[in-house]
Amino acid sequence: MNIPAAVAIVAIGYLIGSVPVAYMVMRFYDGRDLRRLGTGNVTSTAVMIHAGRVPGTISLVGEILKTFLCLYIVYLLVGALWAYLLMLVSAPVGQIWSVWLKGTGGRGQTIFVTGFLVLCPIPFIIAVVAYLVTLRVTRRSHFSNQLFHVAAPFTLMLANLFNPAILGLGQHSWGYSVAGGIFCALFFFKQRRDNDDIVQMRAWGTYSR
Repeated sequence: MNIPAAVAIVAIGYLIGSVPVAYMVMRFYDGRDLRRLGTGNVTSTAVMIHAGRVPGTISLVGEILKTFLCLYIVYLLVGALWAYLLMLVSAPVGQIWSVWLKGTGGRGQTIFVTGFLVLCPIPFIIAVVAYLVTLRVTRRSHFSNQLFHVAAPFTLMLANLFNPAILGLGQHSWGYSVAGGIFCALFFFKQRRDNDDIVQMRAWGTYSR
C-alpha cells in the first residue's frame, strides 16, 4: 500500500462523501432542514418523504454520481483494489459525519450500495435480495435494513471465489468482506431507530407526492 496515496484517498473520499446532496436538494425545493424533520437523517429517502419523488430522485442520482466520481478518482490515482475499498469506507464516513453539517449527516448507504454493485455485483446482490425478501415478508423497513447490514459482509466473502470481471472489477479477495464489515459496523453505530417503519415505506409507495 502506498501511504501517501492512501492518505489522499481517505481525504478525497471523505470530502466528496461529505457533500450533503440531500440537504441541499431539500433546501432548494422546500426550504426546510432535513435534520429537523422525521428521524433527522439527511438521506434521499427523507427527501422523498418530506418533499416528494422528484427532489428525492434528484438527491438519489446525486449520491450515485458522487460514488462514481470517487471510483473514477481511484482509477486515475491508483487503480488497485485496496484503494477502491478504502474509498468506499472513507466516502460513507463523510456522508454520515459531514463537515458541512457540523458532524451530522445520513447513513452512507447509497455510496455503499452503488460502490459494491460496481466492484462485486453478484455477491452483493445476494444481500440485497435478502433485504427485499425480508421487507416483503415483514413489511418492516428497520428490521430488514438491519438484516441486510448483517448479511452483507458474509455474502461479500463469496467474492473471494466468484467475481466475474465482465460485471465487476474481477478481483477475488477477502477485502470486500472486510470493507463491508467496517461500513456495516459504522451503520449500527450511527443509526437511529425510526419511530414508525411505515414512514420509510411512504417514500416508495402511494403516499409520496
